Amino acid sequence: MKVYRASLAALLVACVFVACEKAKYTEPVWKVGDWASYEVTGGTLVSYTLRYAITGVDTVKGEPYYWFEMIGSRGESKFIYKMLVPYGYRGIAERMITKVADQLIEMPQSEGLAEYPPGENRPYLYLAGEVNAGKIGEEKITVPAGKFSTIHSRVNDIRYSTVGSLVGDTIVEKLVSDTTEIEVWVSDNIPVLGIVALKSPREEMRLVSTGHDATTAITEEILPAGPIEFE
Repeated sequence: MKVYRASLAALLVACVFVACEKAKYTEPVWKVGDWASYEVTGGTLVSYTLRYAITGVDTVKGEPYYWFEMIGSRGESKFIYKMLVPYGYRGIAERMITKVADQLIEMPQSEGLAEYPPGENRPYLYLAGEVNAGKIGEEKITVPAGKFSTIHSRVNDIRYSTVGSLVGDTIVEKLVSDTTEIEVWVSDNIPVLGIVALKSPREEMRLVSTGHDATTAITEEILPAGPIEFE
């Protein structure tokens, strides 16, 4: 009996310090080739897909900047944003290239790259501190990509906020948080954004698939930006 009680006590201690420790989220490391695809419903379009990918890395001002590509598609319609951004898109893009149908444009910085991509299409990586601070609990959820153990959290939806503005030759940072709370389900195992599912008053996102073999979707020669003419 004493042996049994001792073993039970040891098990309880192990549970307290190891197995029963509350899980905490760690945001993903960005690696070239990583991608994640989502099913999006609501928002400005009805039922479309978004694919986020890391397709390259450069050094800007002594810091790593990543070529972050976003492809939105619905039926035969498709748009592409290719952005050179700091980790997590936590600051203004250094470069931004868009492709809609056969029209390829590099957007001039003077137009204010912080305003693009607009709306719910803006990618955003929630950091561990934000997720853990708003943690609701640990949940297993099922999405098109399968069943995942996640951390369910409430975070501020700042995807519609201005990340920065260009004033003269100087970038003025003004990371502004909206008052709107959204729900996210995240996992350490999901590349790029760490998001398994997201729900906001505007739209819902659910993970469809992931991989590590992404290459750039824009292979054409990119010409310097010029004035845009409308017919």
